[in-house]
Amino acid sequence: MKSLKLCLMTLYHPVVVTEYIKKQRGEKRSWTTIAVLLLLALAVRILSIYGTHYPLAAVTVRKANLLLECGKLFVPVLTWVLASYMMTTILDGETLFYETLLFSSYALVPYIVFTPILTLASRIMENSQIGLFTALEIIILGWVVLLMILALKEMNGYSMGKTVLLIGLSLFTMVMIWAMVILLFTISSQFVGMVREMYFEIIYRID
Repeated sequence: MKSLKLCLMTLYHPVVVTEYIKKQRGEKRSWTTIAVLLLLALAVRILSIYGTHYPLAAVTVRKANLLLECGKLFVPVLTWVLASYMMTTILDGETLFYETLLFSSYALVPYIVFTPILTLASRIMENSQIGLFTALEIIILGWVVLLMILALKEMNGYSMGKTVLLIGLSLFTMVMIWAMVILLFTISSQFVGMVREMYFEIIYRID
């Protein structure tokens, strides 16, 4: 019940939620709220893919790759949590990793609440209203981003200038993390390919 109240407060008074999370520091942590919110966001994403009116859909059902869509939803959020936490530890931040992840999960509430409404509304919208539909999608995502930035500022007690600096550093760190993951994946794929070639070459010569 408390988590539901905090979800509603995130929509109207997000600063109060940041203050509550800070006050709970040191108490027993519950990962249930985080898991539920992330799963709800995933469910909403799948609903939007299959429920959005075909002419307005950015992703068609036939071409939809659910694993890729999950990645498009979770990778930016989780990478932002990791990158921003790393930067706050360098710039005298006050938040813990759990707190950063918790509020980032709460920040998804606008997406969870309003995306299904927009999906249903798309069923009565015409092709000519695709611009309006896209604008509403951008507003919802922008709301999520603003909540994450607000949490970054309020939970660490940063000034506006320091918050802007941290955003830039966090975005740069996110790019570096993605680049490192892609590089490691490429190297691993090449190594596995080389091992396979060596294996088949040895088998061929033995035969």
